[in-house]
Amino acid sequence: MTLRAQDRARVAAWMLAATAAAVAPARAEVQPLTLYEKMGRAPLVVWGEVTDSEHRFAVVKTLEVVKCAIPERPGESFRIAYRLDSFLRLPWQDKIDFTREGERVLLFLRKFTKEDGEKPEGDLYTLMWGAQGRVTLPPEGEQAWVAAVREFQEIQNLTDLEQQAARLEQAAASRNPIISDGAFEELLRQGLGTVEMVPALIGYFESPREPTRLNAMRLLGQILADARAAKRALPQKAELTDLIRGRAVNDASEAFRVECVKVLTALGGADVRAFLQRLAKEDASQLVRYEAERSLMGWEDGGR
Repeated sequence: MTLRAQDRARVAAWMLAATAAAVAPARAEVQPLTLYEKMGRAPLVVWGEVTDSEHRFAVVKTLEVVKCAIPERPGESFRIAYRLDSFLRLPWQDKIDFTREGERVLLFLRKFTKEDGEKPEGDLYTLMWGAQGRVTLPPEGEQAWVAAVREFQEIQNLTDLEQQAARLEQAAASRNPIISDGAFEELLRQGLGTVEMVPALIGYFESPREPTRLNAMRLLGQILADARAAKRALPQKAELTDLIRGRAVNDASEAFRVECVKVLTALGGADVRAFLQRLAKEDASQLVRYEAERSLMGWEDGGR
């Protein structure tokens, strides 16, 4: 099959996909992959610099091959086929763009494959997941991103799952915000929090970074909900309840106070219910009042 015929075939396939788009999930329902997930799923991850964006293929200079799980390892430079994939993207997907020469990128790649399944020889690759397969690196934060993908690759190289969980817990404390946020996201996604982590999570409440504080509170809520479902005793539950109640009232962050309400719901108890009833009526924040009211519905339905 000629290349032009292949293009026609791909356009026809796209038209069929567009016809089915009416039953496809809306954009808001499609969750983008986290950086940690991209590292785990992509067979090839490269830190590179775009050197040619004016021709049919983008040309990228290899700065570092962070991960290579395929035989076709890129050399000093390689090409990316992306224009047709960008044209055939679904309406809610972002355009794939390589228009600025000299920009630094993280690329999540696979070997380019023709419609018949053949993989042409040479240095031609394509992005995983369309535009999600590329991260444009800001000059002031480039090294933080590169350090993050290196760290996540080291963690995923561990074959022992308990060791992976321990490394993720350590990474959550990183001063690199990309590593910290990514570790928290993965701990939450896999439900890896343990009761032993509670003191450290409480310590994160004093972090100057709002994402760290929110992630710590969310992970605490997940741990408490799991412990409650398993009927496991919580050490110093009364002291923890008092701490979270104080934060729910006095913290300067509205979003953090909303997460406090969720954690109090996981803790449960008659005293917490009375506290949430007061929050639902008297708190200055509409979001906090709403979350408290929503949490109380479980009690009214015979829940906690």
